[in-house]
Amino acid sequence: MFQGYSNETIEFFLAIRFNNNRPFFLENRDWYLRAVREPSLALAQELSSVVEDIDPDLERRPHRVVSRINRDIRFARDKSPYRDYIWLAFRRPGEDRGRSLGLYFDLGDEGASCGMGFYRENKGLMDALRRRMELAPDEVLEVCAPVLAEFALYAEPNKRLKVPESIPEALRPWYAAKGFYFEKAITDFNLIYSPALAEEVRAAFEHLRPLYRYLIDLQPGGED
Repeated sequence: MFQGYSNETIEFFLAIRFNNNRPFFLENRDWYLRAVREPSLALAQELSSVVEDIDPDLERRPHRVVSRINRDIRFARDKSPYRDYIWLAFRRPGEDRGRSLGLYFDLGDEGASCGMGFYRENKGLMDALRRRMELAPDEVLEVCAPVLAEFALYAEPNKRLKVPESIPEALRPWYAAKGFYFEKAITDFNLIYSPALAEEVRAAFEHLRPLYRYLIDLQPGGED
């Protein structure tokens, strides 16, 4: 059962940032397991039921949902071998990780966040969404307005894409996006250190449910 994160969690993130090497990690592996990985696995398990209700095709096995501490540095400029944060990613197995619409939670030393989206271009979904914005902008506004009231929209723009004048102002950044995510920040560390964090994230996922289902049904081959 998830009992919350702790001061030890944040202290580990800071420690690995300034001692980002294999000897330090091996000497402090028990600290990482106790303060970071084990509570993250417990949180993933707590969230499994709400994720299943939203989309039973999303990956929910905690060991597949929780990120690894090791970084893939083969093609990276930054050769630091370990991350100083952790995330939970609920995606459909077999889909491209960056283009798959999913739900997520992440935690670092400055706080946590949760949300929904993808960070690489999913052209099929975005083209379908743009068609709905053009044909039924009020419909799209209706389904996304409750989310925009509580979540910030982060959208990577396609600068070469012209936005039609008919697109409402609230939808224009989203219309031109290559990738996007809706995110809610959690900066209350008393909450992060509490079992109540699971309920906070669960409620956020529930709030995202109508928009998630709308987008999944727009995705080519995504209709249930």
